[in-house]
Amino acid sequence: MTYSNPQQTAPPLLIVTDLDGTLLDHDSYSFAPARPALERAYAAGIPVIANTSKTRAELIDLRASLGNSDPFIIENGSAICIPEQQIHLRRDDDRIDEGYIELPLGVGIDEIRSQLTRLSREYRFESFGQWSLEQVITHTGLSPDAARQAQERRYSEALLWLDSDARQRQFSRELATQGLHCLQGGRFLSVLGAEADKGRALERLKNLYRPLLGETPLVIALGDSDNDVAMLEAADIAVVIANPHRPAPVVHANEVIYSQAAGPAGWNNVIQVLLDRYQAAEKR
Repeated sequence: MTYSNPQQTAPPLLIVTDLDGTLLDHDSYSFAPARPALERAYAAGIPVIANTSKTRAELIDLRASLGNSDPFIIENGSAICIPEQQIHLRRDDDRIDEGYIELPLGVGIDEIRSQLTRLSREYRFESFGQWSLEQVITHTGLSPDAARQAQERRYSEALLWLDSDARQRQFSRELATQGLHCLQGGRFLSVLGAEADKGRALERLKNLYRPLLGETPLVIALGDSDNDVAMLEAADIAVVIANPHRPAPVVHANEVIYSQAAGPAGWNNVIQVLLDRYQAAEKR
């Protein structure tokens, strides 16, 4: 892994990150190895934006454990959630829902599930919406509280695909005719609105930060799987985090860095080096 241009003058930075397998360990969901770089970013006043397949309910508790108060992107780019305390990022006539302004890019879960009910007659799959809490726990390894939060889906449905690869391609084509698309994540296939995309959500969030920062921020994005590619390719610096469970995704960006360590350890190592490059120091 090589890095160039050490000790550059710091532009305004945004760190945008996937969670599972990236900031969080693939198996334990721990972020402990990433804590030093995470705390250094916070001290420097650099927003750390989660851009994840997780639901809003999952993110609220998780961000508390991370000590994070920044906006976040849910359900694979389906919506941007801005905490009420950061309303300055958005005009003040937006509706605040349970402490958040929510900016949707996708379509509602009821519309998605209606289409999936129809398609379930032709294709073999199971979904979070069909499963009991106990089944979600079995398939995900999540705690009961976390599994319950994962079921609180607003803009996407997570599927366990049980049909062939050829049938999945046909399924994808049928979704497209209904204004939907699907993304393969680490464990599940996500079905969401055609305009919902981690890359599009990143671009929209960057535009929200531009007037606040006075210039376009330099975006460092981190991810480990194919459903992170749109986000990584929308960034100035794409960081592909090693994952022993799958091959690294193919990413085309201005600068691509591949971590040597997996998960949060790799996250920590690369972010530390990039913060050194841009001379990130604690804000006074």
